[in-house]
Amino acid sequence: MIFLIAVTLSYLTQLVAKLFGVELPDQAQVELVRQHAGWNLQFAALVLQIVILIPVCEEFLFRCLLWRLPLGLSRQWRKGRTKASIVLAVLGAALFSFAHYVDFAALAKEGSFALTGWNSAFLALFFFALAQCWLYRKTNWLWSPMLNHSLFNLTNLVLLFILPEA
Repeated sequence: MIFLIAVTLSYLTQLVAKLFGVELPDQAQVELVRQHAGWNLQFAALVLQIVILIPVCEEFLFRCLLWRLPLGLSRQWRKGRTKASIVLAVLGAALFSFAHYVDFAALAKEGSFALTGWNSAFLALFFFALAQCWLYRKTNWLWSPMLNHSLFNLTNLVLLFILPEA
């Protein structure tokens, strides 16, 4: 259910932007996938990274280390909605969204910090991250948001290759 909501939010963002004549640039990862559309080993590694490695690492970092761990396994976590839980979820969602626009290649190569393709998809990523917190809280199982994130990324990859560019 959350997965469908997140995908819908993503495409609603694109639709609203197009209605207002705004063209949203793709993230650097999307461009990389489009450039390597041939079925070769490099492309397969990229797909595995986007569908498995990145969702597992991001969910562990943003949902477990930056959200659940500060709350601890205490009563606060079991109570559900607390101020600390909500504040940490919102801050984590903002960091999650922001992290999708950091040019990590430039950071690794040159040591310079830069942002790439800043656009209104930030908001869709923000709500996706909040939904991931909710899913983790409801299931109390970190693999739930990891699997949801993987399916979200896989759906976006499939749509990149099925839908022709306008």
